Amino acid sequence: MPSTCLWTAPTSCATVASSTSTPTPSWSMRSACGLTIGGRWSSVTRSSATPTPCTPSPIRFGRPDVEAPIDLAITGGTVVRGDGRRALDIGVRDGVIAILAEPGRLPSARTSVDASGLLIVPGIVDSHFHCRAPDHPEREDFDSGTAAAAAGGVTTIFEMPISDPACGTPDVLADRMALARSQARVDVGFFAAPGDLDAPLLQEMAAAGAVAFKVMMHGFPPGREASFKGLAMTEDRDVYRALELVRDTGRLLAVHTEDQGLIDLFEARERAAGHGGPRAHARSRPPLAEAIAVARLGAMNEEVGARVHLVHVSSARAVEYIRWFQARGQAMTAETTPAYLFGSEVDIDTYGPFVKINPPMRTREDQTALWQALRDGAVRTIASDHAPFRAVEKEAGWSDIWEVGSGIPGVEITGRLLWDEALRGNVDLEQVVRWTSEAPASLYGVERRKGYVREGADADLVLLDPTAETVLTPELFHSRSADAIRHVLGRRCRGEIVSVWSRGERVAAGGRVLADPGRGRVVTPDDTSGASSAPLGGTR
Repeated sequence: MPSTCLWTAPTSCATVASSTSTPTPSWSMRSACGLTIGGRWSSVTRSSATPTPCTPSPIRFGRPDVEAPIDLAITGGTVVRGDGRRALDIGVRDGVIAILAEPGRLPSARTSVDASGLLIVPGIVDSHFHCRAPDHPEREDFDSGTAAAAAGGVTTIFEMPISDPACGTPDVLADRMALARSQARVDVGFFAAPGDLDAPLLQEMAAAGAVAFKVMMHGFPPGREASFKGLAMTEDRDVYRALELVRDTGRLLAVHTEDQGLIDLFEARERAAGHGGPRAHARSRPPLAEAIAVARLGAMNEEVGARVHLVHVSSARAVEYIRWFQARGQAMTAETTPAYLFGSEVDIDTYGPFVKINPPMRTREDQTALWQALRDGAVRTIASDHAPFRAVEKEAGWSDIWEVGSGIPGVEITGRLLWDEALRGNVDLEQVVRWTSEAPASLYGVERRKGYVREGADADLVLLDPTAETVLTPELFHSRSADAIRHVLGRRCRGEIVSVWSRGERVAAGGRVLADPGRGRVVTPDDTSGASSAPLGGTR
C-alpha cells in the first residue's frame, strides 16, 4: 500500500517503505513504479509501507498570484520523494523552499532554472563521514571533503568523532566546528564521543549541537590511541554506561559492532600462519565477530532503552540479530554502505588493500541479505563511510595487509551508484531517497530542514538527467585521496548530475565544484537552540 504520510513532512520520524515485488528490469521515462515523469502526481503503489506515526504537514500550493517574488525558480522538473513523484515547480526564498507549485504557477523569480526532463531529488544526508584534518590534511580536510561531497550530490555530511584528539569534550567539539567554519562548502553536523563517560560533559555536547554520539566495540589501531580515546570501548561495562548516558541526552548512539576478543583470536592465528595478504584481514574479522557484538549490544540495551543505530552493517548474520531485537520492540536501527551493497569478497582479491575496510567486504549472499533488509526496513539508511587514505599509503598493503589503514573514499560515489541502481530498475528511486536523505535526516533529528523536498526545508536539491550516463573516472573525483578510489573505476552509471544546490545556491554543476570554502553551515538537531543550519559557530 502507499505510504500513509503521502506528500507530508514528518516532524520527528521517517516512513519506512519497502518493495515487495520484482522490479521492472529496465528504466525508461515511465519508471519501474508506473510513475510517468512530468505527469500528474502518482504514489508508489507497488511497495508496502510500515509508517512510523508522524504529524502531517501537507504541501501548500498557495496562491502564486499574490506571493511575493522569489529568489529562485526551478521549473519543469519531476520532484522525487520517498513517497512518490510529481511534476512540480520549486520556488526558493532565502535558501528555503518557499513554494511547491503546479507547473507554471510560481510567482516571478529573480533567477530561473529550466529542469525540463530532469529528476529532482533531495541532497544526500551522508551520516557517516571521516575528515582527516587537522592531523592528516594530506588525506582530507573539510575543504576537499565537502568539495567531493558537493560534486557527488551530498549536501549535508555528519563528521565522525575520530580526530586527534578524539571529539569527546565540548572544547574539542567546538574546535572541530571552528575548523569547518573556515573550510566547509556544504553543511556539516558533528558526532561526539562519550569520552570519559562524564554525564555533564555529554549533556553539554548535546546542548552544543552534537547530532549523535558514537562508540566502537573494538579497540584502537596501533599508534592511534589519541584519536580513539573515549570512542573505542571493548568492555561491556563501558558500553553499558555509554548507553545510559546517551539515552539521557535524548540523542542517538551510533555503534560500530565488532567484537575485539574474537578479532584478536583470529588475527593472531593468521599472523602465526604467516598470512599477510588482503584475505587475511577479512578472515580475522568474520561475520561472527560482528554478530556477537550486535547480540551483546542488544542484550544490554534491552535493560537500558537507548536509541541505537548500528553503522556499516555488513553481514546476513548481523541482520538476523538486528531483526530479532527489532521484533522485541527495541529502538534499534541500522545503516549499511555501498561497499557492502556493490562490493564483495571477490573484490578483495582484485583490489587488495584499496578495499580494506572494517568490517571487511562479505559474500554475495551477505550482499543479497543487505538489499532485502533495506527493502523491508530492517536496515534504514545508506551512508558512504567516507574514510580516505592516499594511494601511496594503501600500496604497502599488498605485501603486509596489517600495516595499512582501513577505509575507502566514498562520498563522491554513493549517490551515483544508487541512482544507477534505480535507473536500471533494480530498486525504486523513491527508496533511494528514503535511504540516503529522508531516513538519516529523521533519525538524527534534522528533518525540519534537511533530507526532504517540502516547503520550509532548506533548498538542498540534486538535478539528475536520467537519460545521460556517467563513467566513473579519476578526473571526476575531488577528494584529496581520490587516487585510492580503484574498485569502481570504469563503471558506467546511468544518470548524470546536472547541478547540486545547497540552501538555494548552486554548489556544483557539470562536474565542477562552484561553492567557496567557508560557505557551509553547522547542522544541529531540531531540538537544539538555533537549530538545523545555523552558520558554523553561531545561531540563526
